[in-house]
Amino acid sequence: MPGLIFFFGGSGGDGSNSGSYSGDASGAVTVWEVVSLLGKLLGTVVALKVVLYLLRVCLAMAWKSGGASHSELIHNLRKNGIIKTDKVFEVMLATDRSHYAKCNPYMDSPQSIESLVFNSFS
Repeated sequence: MPGLIFFFGGSGGDGSNSGSYSGDASGAVTVWEVVSLLGKLLGTVVALKVVLYLLRVCLAMAWKSGGASHSELIHNLRKNGIIKTDKVFEVMLATDRSHYAKCNPYMDSPQSIESLVFNSFS
């Protein structure tokens, strides 16, 4: 059984055969080619949506909540929607970051902490 073939009419540049099939299969498009093209188009659309989503997330989570003090940092994190619950707000407010991050502790960015060695045998 032969595959389904679509023909797209139009002129070949010389004005002939506009809208009619001349028996030449060079303008034929198979169902498989249409499905393949639609699959590629769908994949491209999905990839673009993922990229846009990631850009939105990265921009929303950009480090813009820093402060001059611990209290200001925590309040800015809450104001910008990073801290969402009262319990987390209270715990974060009670735990000063300067005890763990010695360099720019109130900058809203990842910080390295001092190496802590725990001895479970003491």
